[in-house]
Amino acid sequence: MKRNYKAILLMLLAAGFFWGFRQQQIAQDKETAIINGVTKVINYAHYQPQVLNDDFSKKVFKQFIEDIDPSKRYLLQADIDTLSFYKTQIDDEILNNQLDFYKKAYELLQQRQNEVLPYINEILDKGFNFDKPETLFINYKNIPAAQTKKELKERWRKYLKFNTLSRLYDKIKEQEQKQKTDSTYVPKTRKELEKEALEATRKTIKQFTDMLKDMEESEYFAMFMNAITMQNDPHTNYFSPQGKERFDTSMSGSFEGIGARLQKEGDYVKIVEVIAGGPAWKDGKLKVGDLIQKVAQGDDEPVDIMGMRLSKVVKLIKGPKGTVVKLIVKRVDGSIETIPITRDRVELEDTFAKSLLINDKGKVYGYIYLPKFYINFNERSQRSAASDIKKELEKLKAENVNGIVLDLRNNGGGSLSTVIDIAGYFINKGPVVQVRDKKGEVDVLKDNDKKIVYDGNLVVLINELSASASEILAAALQDYNRAIIIGGKSYGKGTVQNLIELTRVEGNKYGDLGALKWTTKKFYRINGGSTQRKGVTPDILLPDTYMFLDVREENEPTALTWDQIERARYKTFNIPNKKTIVNEEQKRIDQTEIFKHIKEKARWLAENKKDSIIYLKWDEYVKDIKKSEKISKRFDSLTQFKSDFDIKSLTVDLQGREKDTVFAAKRKKWIKALKTDPYVNEAVKVLEKM
Repeated sequence: MKRNYKAILLMLLAAGFFWGFRQQQIAQDKETAIINGVTKVINYAHYQPQVLNDDFSKKVFKQFIEDIDPSKRYLLQADIDTLSFYKTQIDDEILNNQLDFYKKAYELLQQRQNEVLPYINEILDKGFNFDKPETLFINYKNIPAAQTKKELKERWRKYLKFNTLSRLYDKIKEQEQKQKTDSTYVPKTRKELEKEALEATRKTIKQFTDMLKDMEESEYFAMFMNAITMQNDPHTNYFSPQGKERFDTSMSGSFEGIGARLQKEGDYVKIVEVIAGGPAWKDGKLKVGDLIQKVAQGDDEPVDIMGMRLSKVVKLIKGPKGTVVKLIVKRVDGSIETIPITRDRVELEDTFAKSLLINDKGKVYGYIYLPKFYINFNERSQRSAASDIKKELEKLKAENVNGIVLDLRNNGGGSLSTVIDIAGYFINKGPVVQVRDKKGEVDVLKDNDKKIVYDGNLVVLINELSASASEILAAALQDYNRAIIIGGKSYGKGTVQNLIELTRVEGNKYGDLGALKWTTKKFYRINGGSTQRKGVTPDILLPDTYMFLDVREENEPTALTWDQIERARYKTFNIPNKKTIVNEEQKRIDQTEIFKHIKEKARWLAENKKDSIIYLKWDEYVKDIKKSEKISKRFDSLTQFKSDFDIKSLTVDLQGREKDTVFAAKRKKWIKALKTDPYVNEAVKVLEKM
């Protein structure tokens, strides 16, 4: 039978066109479902939803343009002028499930990103004249978009020159150091070092551009959604499916997989870390530097991952506990090997509570570090911040410590339920925090367990980056007069968030739609005051390097306001001579040289941040660096501080880990850092006075 090849070809082309169109339609339908779901939740359940109007639209427009091109090296002014057509229409598009602005912005950005790649290679091929006097202005918010492609190219040239210049400076400094310590070392010429610096820049920029190419459209769409959600407040965020997975891992401190960190390396994926305690670490065959070429599930045929997006490779490698994944890897020596690994639960130890013993003048104190208030919402039987803190307290009690330092510095918060439990370990019974919903109804969250896990002396360390759940705990212990709070004034996040998967709102017709974290309530101290914007003021204030920088909630343009409600009913504890201890220690700290220097450095950092000029001529660049180095030398005493404490791990923590060299190295590094930490030193001094 004679076949009509033309007809078949036309049918195939039509089928291909229809399939492509259908895939685009599914993607757009999925995105509109996400917008619809997010809008429904915010309008119905957000504590203080913003009105969708032209003013709202202008703010979203400004935020999204800043987010997709923060350094203003891609979009031209003409592009922004084109997009400005939508400046007051985004609110209408949200209400009508339209995506014209987003699609146009994404299309223009992709076009400009592709155009920039030849610029970069051309600029790096030419090299740079480091004797030419010119400057780079890095306060990007205060510079307009480029008017022409020529101007855009010039911005890239200056940026790449700065990158190369800084590398050249580092290489020359490194060479000078080698010459001092090694008399046989043969120095390289300035020209040779310039060539090395240029190649290092080329490699770094290639990694950056590869990362951009590796970004899926869903990641840009998530940026657009967050430009919308964060107009309500800074903590209302959309998570793409991948973002939701990362959030879950962050909150639980664990995931199921092989326990390795990956990075794109050309067309393949490189192993950059094998996580201690994970299945790959226990197996011992997978090494840092191995290049993954193929991935197989159990006995299935391996999938070639060449050129595949990193997110897809990660998805192939992760999987349920007990299942086997086979990695076909290229070793550093060029050999090819197949490595089967049985997936398991991987715990990220650095995210969990841990403790040490501090011996000072014959007295022993306990130190607990809590990096976040973690919990596994899907498996509540798994370890949590509350269960771990209880264990650490019981271990320290068994050591008959004279007091405990609870370190909440840089703890950004987490699960509210774990805070209630942890506060309950230090009080016999009573309210811990008050929460108010959008209707104004107040709920007092209480510890109902009369048992106190630890009733000894307690000092809590906080700083400007202690936020949310950290502030609830510090505030409750301060209001109960159960602990002395020392450190910097906390962040000032006094809001409560919930998380919902959007398939629960819009159904699962289009698969996983990601999730929305939105602000549902504000929380208040049991004394009635909100921590929102104001944070927690310590009993003893210690200067730190963040104190003059705009890093707190009050610096967020969409942050909710401060207010207060009625005080809850509770009975305070008694800390003997607290007022005397606080006054004497504050007076002493204010006169301590190291804290005077920390405050001076904080002022310098705040002033230095305003300096937006980088010199691109070698002599001027070196002169500017030397000037900064001269100023920073005034603060050398900060790095020379060392306490006389004898700090060690608890015996129970070392049992069974004698051969764990990674654990031993991390512990050694941690103990060394604490010995040079003036804040821990002050916390122990306060305990001594209690």
